[in-house]
Amino acid sequence: MNNNLDPNKRPSHSEIEKHVDLAHQRAAGAPLSAEVRMSILIKHNASLLHDLLNRTVEPYGISSVAYIAMMTLQSMPGNLANPSELCTATRETRSNMTRITDELVDKGLIKRVPNEEDRRRVDLSLTEAGMQLLRTVVPIIREKMQTVFSAFTDESKAAFELELIRLKQVLEST
Repeated sequence: MNNNLDPNKRPSHSEIEKHVDLAHQRAAGAPLSAEVRMSILIKHNASLLHDLLNRTVEPYGISSVAYIAMMTLQSMPGNLANPSELCTATRETRSNMTRITDELVDKGLIKRVPNEEDRRRVDLSLTEAGMQLLRTVVPIIREKMQTVFSAFTDESKAAFELELIRLKQVLEST
């Protein structure tokens, strides 16, 4: 099989669209619809944003998933959450979240805390080092996102946000 996609390199949006268009032509006898092209763009951009977040937090020894888990802890009352809540927030499997929380515990960024109501349960909490890391990283991430979205006017950002919310609502109800 002739594969023009290099497995060691992220394919460009145009390469992805070309391959999906070819598949649609072969399967349905029709070119891509605007809706499919938009879906490809959204997925591609989400992947690029995810990669940017990973590159931003990597120098601090964490991944984007670890960052989201830490931000989830930061947002909870008492900086406490159980692993299931972190799985929900990060959309990670329980086994992957266990691996990530083990790494964060080993790095001293979070700690395990006995649950006061159910002694069989263990919650997770940010350590002072974890809170300090977030105080360092959050402004950097905010600045990166401001740079990325500086391509838009304030008005177009507001309109784009509304359209993304509308898309989210449709996807959640489908």
